[in-house]
Amino acid sequence: MAKKKIIKKKVTPPPEEEKEKIEEVPKEDVDAFDLEETPVSEEELSEIEQEIKEAETEFEEEIQEERYYVVPLAKKGFELVPRWKRSKKAILVLREFIVRHMKPEGDVYIAQELNERVWENGIKNPPRKIRVRVTKSVDGIVRAYLA
Repeated sequence: MAKKKIIKKKVTPPPEEEKEKIEEVPKEDVDAFDLEETPVSEEELSEIEQEIKEAETEFEEEIQEERYYVVPLAKKGFELVPRWKRSKKAILVLREFIVRHMKPEGDVYIAQELNERVWENGIKNPPRKIRVRVTKSVDGIVRAYLA
């Protein structure tokens, strides 16, 4: 067997002048991202921030009904579905469960957090069951959140 050669190199530290250049940070850059100085009144808010604030206030809707469920995703036969389609099937089963139990007049919305929880382990391995909080608004729109 051939012997392996081990080559050791000596690492030299950078000169003192380069260290000083690296450590210097312009004061303007630090102040640009200083989060302590936030606008106090609405007059100081930019147009984009005002639009976001208005959109948040519009989203507040009257909740007619709120329920908590443990949805058995695996009961609908994961064995009958190919492995590479199981998370897709789990979302469909979740949506069917919500429609069956909440009787929506409008659409059914699944929150992004809930969707990410189902897809957390990939497409082949969704959770067997999941706990959700489902709300129904006055308009008949149903929203599902992770509980």
